[in-house]
Amino acid sequence: MSNIDNKIGVGIVTCNRPNFFLKCFRSIPNNLTLAVVNDGDDFADIDRLQNEKPFAYFHNPINLGVSKSKNILFRYLLDSDCDHIFIIEDDIIVKDKNVFNEYIKARNVTGIQHFNFGYHGPANRGGVSKGTPTPRYVIDYSKVKIAINTHSVGAFCYYSREVLEKVGLLDEEYLNAFEHVDHDYRIFKAGYGTPYWNFPDIQNSYELLDEVECSEYSSSIRPRADWKQNIVNGAKHFQLKHGYQPAWQNAVPDTPETKLQEILKK
Repeated sequence: MSNIDNKIGVGIVTCNRPNFFLKCFRSIPNNLTLAVVNDGDDFADIDRLQNEKPFAYFHNPINLGVSKSKNILFRYLLDSDCDHIFIIEDDIIVKDKNVFNEYIKARNVTGIQHFNFGYHGPANRGGVSKGTPTPRYVIDYSKVKIAINTHSVGAFCYYSREVLEKVGLLDEEYLNAFEHVDHDYRIFKAGYGTPYWNFPDIQNSYELLDEVECSEYSSSIRPRADWKQNIVNGAKHFQLKHGYQPAWQNAVPDTPETKLQEILKK
């Protein structure tokens, strides 16, 4: 795999799923700038993995959650002069090592500065993990096709350096709920992405990426005692910031397709 455009950085966040992490780690190409944040228990084999490929390693002394852990990765990769940054959760597998270049190509063709892999878990698969992808629209740019999905999924995300420098990182007030949708909404409002309820992905991403296991069965967040309360707290924080709920009643308004097309043309 050759990098089509400048320096690519990849960050993996893992928490108490060592078997998942190993599969994810070993699917990443060797020629990229790589960093890992362990937000869980000590990982005994980490030194041995340095013999497979070099990477920066950060082990949180206590569990910090998604937003703080991913921000550690963002900061390291930005400080490492990466122009294109991918943040990956440990249950994602890279099936095609050209996937990174495909997202960068989509950015260069469309001008969209942030993409989410849409098909992790059931959200954009008709409510069934491993089900058929159900994008709202497929936009043909001739050189690339973009799928517009209803739901934001944060397991594999692409960001240009420009969008992170202009919009900032994840809001650390969120704890394992709504940090990604908040970031997506901020990116759209700053003019670098697509409207809420219209989250972009490359059209064939499910051919290039996969999940180790259905997320509703293997999540390290769902079993926590504070999971539901974190959702409530996150929704309240989102509404205080934006004037809308992230979902449910008083949710962020949808955007008509004609308006979406106007935004994409810009």
